[in-house]
Amino acid sequence: MRILGWILLILGILSFVGAASQGNSIIGPVFFGGLGAYLLSRANKKKQEEHDKDKWINGHNV
Repeated sequence: MRILGWILLILGILSFVGAASQGNSIIGPVFFGGLGAYLLSRANKKKQEEHDKDKWINGHNV
């Protein structure tokens, strides 16, 4: 999910720059850039939740 997020974010940004410079619609690039950012955010949140769960299970909840 993290790799797909980076790919969509980079492609969305590049497509946004290309579409904006040519005067085309930027709806598609903004959507894919936002989707990529969401996937990265969700992957980071999932990793943090797993870290907190492991920390709680091991009794290191200081």
